Amino acid sequence: MSGNKYAISASGYRAVDAEMPLGAGEILADAIPVDLLRRIKADQLNSERSQRLRATDWTQMPDAPLTALEKAAYQTYRQALRDLPSVPGFPDVPWPTLPTIRDGTASSGEGAVYP
Repeated sequence: MSGNKYAISASGYRAVDAEMPLGAGEILADAIPVDLLRRIKADQLNSERSQRLRATDWTQMPDAPLTALEKAAYQTYRQALRDLPSVPGFPDVPWPTLPTIRDGTASSGEGAVYP
């Protein structure tokens, strides 16, 4: 491709050659808008956040093989995941720490700073 050109749409971008046709709703640009990159990153983070919540759904079931302390640690972690979009700087924020379970005790992450 000759030069850095991008076909920009409301939902994304693609690298194009100046001679390539644009799709419906696309505009030709020399650079990818920062707000579009942030929106894409936020969408990716929200998707990953949903996966992490689903992966820990089992911890909140009444028959989960966890102690009350372990269950509380997962509740804290899951709430931190839900709160992630409201953390200043989102989507450029670190992930909450998954609880560690050692010797029958769990770290709840209380007061923990996102790593």
